[in-house]
Amino acid sequence: MGAISLETLSRERLGKGGARQQRLKSMVPVVVYGRNQETRHLAVKAHDLQMALSRHARLIDLQTEGGVLPCLVREVQRHPVSEEVIHADFMVVQPSQRVTLDLPVRLVGNPIGVKQGGQVRKLMAKVRVSCLVADLPSFFEIDITNLEAGRNLLVKDLSTEQMRLLNPDHVAVVQITKMRAK
Repeated sequence: MGAISLETLSRERLGKGGARQQRLKSMVPVVVYGRNQETRHLAVKAHDLQMALSRHARLIDLQTEGGVLPCLVREVQRHPVSEEVIHADFMVVQPSQRVTLDLPVRLVGNPIGVKQGGQVRKLMAKVRVSCLVADLPSFFEIDITNLEAGRNLLVKDLSTEQMRLLNPDHVAVVQITKMRAK
């Protein structure tokens, strides 16, 4: 499953006070839930979680007292000023399970339109996909090499075998703008 593994500790004290105590110990309180799973309140090292999230990890193996739980990162809450992770939600998943989530868009290639004097505008930062957990990538890569100046790349123009795109077909994902004559 996930290439990244995090060690967890069980939390005895819940609520605001318990979470505050965990953060003072450089731990992040997390909630783990899933289909046919009892909700668990755990804590992970803040540094380890931050490193996993900085690598855009979607799937993370949580090592608990009861064994390893393959999990999907569902929500991350950050401090509004320092942007440190203050809480996270994980959902236990199986490789054959179908999930729906937003994947970050990554553009690859040097577009023809830029060589013609245009500029790349990424109009969507994320696309909504549905796929099996086993097929889940960290990014949705889009090759824009053949995109000419004045052209858009729409959701309907994107193709993938493992994933189904859930955004409306007519929405533009990337645009190469033409430079105006002076």
